[in-house]
Amino acid sequence: MAAQKDQETEWKRIQTKTFKRWCNEHLKVQRIEIDDLSTSFCDGVKLIILLEVLSGKSLGRYNKIPKRPVQKMENVSKALEFIMKTEKIKLVNIGTEDIVTPNIKLILGLVWTLILHYQISIGFQIDGSNSPRHGGHSGHSAKQALLNYIREKLPHKTINNLTTSWNDGILVAALVDAHAPGLCTEVDTMVPENSLENATLAMRLAEEWLDVPQLLEPQDMVNPKVDELSMMTYLSQFLEAKAKPGAPLKQRVDPSQIVQCTGKIRVNNGLLLSDCTYQKAGILGCYPERVRVRGARLEGCRVGEALNFIVDIADAGTGDLCISIDGPQELAATCAFDGKDEAVSVNLVFHKAGIYKMTIMYGDREAHGSPYHIRAWDPSLVTAYGSGITGIGTSVGLPADVFVDLTNSGVGSLEVSVKGPIGEAYTVDASVTETPDIFMGSYVPVAPGGYSIGVKLERWEVANSPFTTRICDLSKVTLDGPGLVKAIVNHPNIIEVIAEDGICGELAAQFKSLLGPQDIEYHCTQLDEGHYQICYTPHQVGITEITVTCGGLAIQQSYVTPCIDPTTVTISGAGVNPEILVGRSVEFSLDASRSGPSDVEVLITDPSRGSVPAQIVCTRRGTYAVTYQPISAGEHTIALTFGGLKVKGSPYKVHVCDPSAVKVSGPGLKVAILGVENLVEVCTDGAGLNKVDVSFESPQGTFAADCRLLELSQSCKQIHYTPHGVGMFEMIVNYFHEATPITSQSFAVLCVDPTLITLDWRGMDANVPINEEKQITINTDDSGAQDLAACITDLKGKIVGYPRVTEHTPGIHTVNLKMDFTGQYQMGIVCNDTSVPGCDQTFTVFDPNAIKVFGPGLDRAIMSQDNVIEVDTEEAKGSGEVGVIFGCPPQVISPVNYEIKHVSENRYKINYSPQLVGMYKITVTYAGTPIGPKTVTVPCIDPYSVMINGRGLQSGILVGSPVDFTIDTSNAGPGKVDVTMTNAKGESVHVDMEQTDCGLYNITYIPSCSGDYHAGIMFGGLEVQGSPFVTQVCNPIAVVALGEGLEKAIALNANSFTVDSSQAGDGALNLTIEGPEECNIDCKANGDHIYCVSYVPPLAGTYSVNIKFAEVHIPGSPFLVTCSRAPPDASKCHAVMERDNQAIMVDARDAGGTGALEVGVWGSLVPASYVTVEHNGDYTFNVSYEIPEPGEVEISIKWHGQHIKGSPFNVITV
Repeated sequence: MAAQKDQETEWKRIQTKTFKRWCNEHLKVQRIEIDDLSTSFCDGVKLIILLEVLSGKSLGRYNKIPKRPVQKMENVSKALEFIMKTEKIKLVNIGTEDIVTPNIKLILGLVWTLILHYQISIGFQIDGSNSPRHGGHSGHSAKQALLNYIREKLPHKTINNLTTSWNDGILVAALVDAHAPGLCTEVDTMVPENSLENATLAMRLAEEWLDVPQLLEPQDMVNPKVDELSMMTYLSQFLEAKAKPGAPLKQRVDPSQIVQCTGKIRVNNGLLLSDCTYQKAGILGCYPERVRVRGARLEGCRVGEALNFIVDIADAGTGDLCISIDGPQELAATCAFDGKDEAVSVNLVFHKAGIYKMTIMYGDREAHGSPYHIRAWDPSLVTAYGSGITGIGTSVGLPADVFVDLTNSGVGSLEVSVKGPIGEAYTVDASVTETPDIFMGSYVPVAPGGYSIGVKLERWEVANSPFTTRICDLSKVTLDGPGLVKAIVNHPNIIEVIAEDGICGELAAQFKSLLGPQDIEYHCTQLDEGHYQICYTPHQVGITEITVTCGGLAIQQSYVTPCIDPTTVTISGAGVNPEILVGRSVEFSLDASRSGPSDVEVLITDPSRGSVPAQIVCTRRGTYAVTYQPISAGEHTIALTFGGLKVKGSPYKVHVCDPSAVKVSGPGLKVAILGVENLVEVCTDGAGLNKVDVSFESPQGTFAADCRLLELSQSCKQIHYTPHGVGMFEMIVNYFHEATPITSQSFAVLCVDPTLITLDWRGMDANVPINEEKQITINTDDSGAQDLAACITDLKGKIVGYPRVTEHTPGIHTVNLKMDFTGQYQMGIVCNDTSVPGCDQTFTVFDPNAIKVFGPGLDRAIMSQDNVIEVDTEEAKGSGEVGVIFGCPPQVISPVNYEIKHVSENRYKINYSPQLVGMYKITVTYAGTPIGPKTVTVPCIDPYSVMINGRGLQSGILVGSPVDFTIDTSNAGPGKVDVTMTNAKGESVHVDMEQTDCGLYNITYIPSCSGDYHAGIMFGGLEVQGSPFVTQVCNPIAVVALGEGLEKAIALNANSFTVDSSQAGDGALNLTIEGPEECNIDCKANGDHIYCVSYVPPLAGTYSVNIKFAEVHIPGSPFLVTCSRAPPDASKCHAVMERDNQAIMVDARDAGGTGALEVGVWGSLVPASYVTVEHNGDYTFNVSYEIPEPGEVEISIKWHGQHIKGSPFNVITV
């Protein structure tokens, strides 16, 4: 059995490989290839394409990119239908699933069917009735036709079969030579011991010159277990085989004719280097055109390296061979004759680079391909140079040149490659320069770092290759430093060079003036890695062009730099004098004619560091006039720069004076208080003055006053003076700069005695309602006060108004006060436009209409509970007290209990509690004034006295039945009744409310669905006790039963359905099933009034399923259910072999279905003579069959079209 299995494995391997190559040979026209024959056809796409190529017909539309299994099945079905219906090819025991699954044995049978039809049968015109059958063996007529064809081609050969007769490779060689005489003359001398060599040669020649692809490998042909169908597939290709033009057809020699020949190798002067002799048997005449040179490349070789090649003279007839070589120098050479291959092997070694001419003569004529020009090269003599090799003189982004000198090495194929810092490859294309032996190329580096340059001559590294170099990125090198902007004569000037990636080459600087190059001393220093410094010192003023280079390449552009000497600039003029006056234009001059080319900058700043505009005018070359006009007093600074550098003497300090900038202020400037110290401030900031003096005068002469001066700062002074008499006087202030008086100012001042001013505030209250007028009387007799007025200010001192003041008699005044604004204010007395200290009065103005009164206690009151009224006085801007007054109903004897709480700065809360129901009048006051809505009427109710009863609020109500309940509010006080009701769906339910008596109401509604109903009852806007009330409503009609188990059932299987009572309310669920046999019922509740019910009927038949809810049949109950057998399941069908594998018992009792059993039996060569199937009546079957020949048998058993478990079965019969 093991040997038989190995044999089967071997033929299957050979057949799979051969058939795959046959398919690929035809599919290559569509550029498609099969990788695995067992899976490549599973989606049907490549099978359809193969059929279209073989038949030349289109199969129509199909799924070109099938993704789902059903699409693959459709493609394969389409292909099989085309084979059987369109091409009329008979297929046995292969279906769509056998290809999609896949079954390799059946797929091989399908491919063989295609080979037999499209290659063998059509080629030999065999009738399609002899198509192949299962098992991999063809019909006898196709095999016999192929044997007859080969025997006709090889009449002198004995051919017993299409397998082992071909194992020595001689027959296939003879078949090749028979189709092209002279193509494989080696067949005459072949021996069976060289079977693989024989087959390899013959099959190669057949593929090259007869267009017979090697569908079968030589080692498979010489295998004793070679597959017959694979051999038929390969050999049938010779039917159309013909020799190609130019095929190497040989003449057969006459062994009786022997000719002695010689072979020689000569050099430049005819010197003989090597020779040999050989004998040729046979062909009359000499044919140099048949001489072939093979082996090494004859284009060239490396100096010192052997060049080996073979001169094949086997088909060239008889003649002497002479090889002549002309070149730069002598060389070493040997030759020898190989009698087996009839060829001369040649060995040449060149000692010097150059081009050698080799001429091959056979007989007296040149051989085919002669002469040959052979190049000898020496990579060790190649030299390479250039910026791309050294890294100097190039940069990232610039071409890096590579020069290769082949003058001494000999010209050959040159390869230059470059690898960058991270291994990236650059290809350098070499081109010939004006000198043929010099090659030039370039590459453009894209990143700084190390580069490796490899140079190869004819794939050999030249001397010192690969070259390593470092290339920097000059575009990333930056130049900076003051030495690029300007240079100072006789001082070192610095240029900074920043190269983070370093530099390649020497760093240098070039200097050039308008007259030509300048000899300026400089030196370069490396301060740190990537940081360099160039220091240079010019000795004359002028313009200098500076260029910084690295390895001869300029870094960035050239810089034009002025060389200057600021020490030679001179300043003169009134504009730089120590003292000037504000507002006057002044000028000074600046002479830089000997200081070099640069700009003059003038910056003038005032004491606050503000800029003062200056006009600069160039009067002649290098000389400037500067004009400016100071607009503020104080010390000004004049900063002068030349080329950005300070000139000698800068900055200059200039003092500017401005007497008009003096500021005098203070309460003592217009009104002075008798006997106390009055204050006046003098500010000279910005005036440029630093001294102050003061004096007093009256119309009668000197005015008596004590005075002292305090210097708070250099620009701020205080005058403190105490007058000794009432009335008008003059205060004179004098100003000085140093000791020089500049100007003076005089001020008229009224001296008042406030102790003699009296005010009568009668009629003025601390809290004043807005828009209410008040009067104040003022007595100023003997106080000295004049031009009396009143001023109202807020607490921040902001003036809000001036009330009208009337003088009735001398010294007696009346102030009429009427406020239009709320808040706290002060009223002060003004004399001579100045407030008189000690006469102020603070008062509050409020707006009663701005007070907010709110809260639920204004809308209704609940008996014996705290009811709240809130008061917000924030907008009133007052400070009064809040009060409340109650008006009670007639039946109320005792007063209402209340409490007023001050909860925050401007918020109050009034809590009151009536003891009886009824209507109450409430008035809220502020500072004794009614506020808010004035007087309001509030109903007092008691919702806890409302009584509810009736059937309409009890559980157990049925859907569709009208129900009612009553509401009694007779003892609850004045209030409105509101009733709202919702069903289980949250929908509003219509209710009818009728008032039957004073305080009595009847409520009626009709429930429309099952579930909980919620009734909300409000009285006076408040829920009564027990609200909301919940009532349960039931509805059996709303129960729903669904599921396949209510329509049909399968015997001995669990059948299920679902009962949903979630919309029916609360009720009991009852289930019973009546039928041929009692059923087990399993009912499970999900917790949401949904039940899952399953039952198992023991027999087929009709069952009645009864479902009741609340003892009432639900809609559709009882349900009539038809029970049948289970659907077919081939996996549950079992087969048992009996009578030495000659009979089978099949058990399908648990497999479902109604008995569709299919049985197919095939032998290794022929199908079964007969197959019988007997049904025992209980879904068991007895199967018997007969095979004409003993051996391997394949048995296919299907239940309802599907293979049963283990099918197909492979058994051995005896």
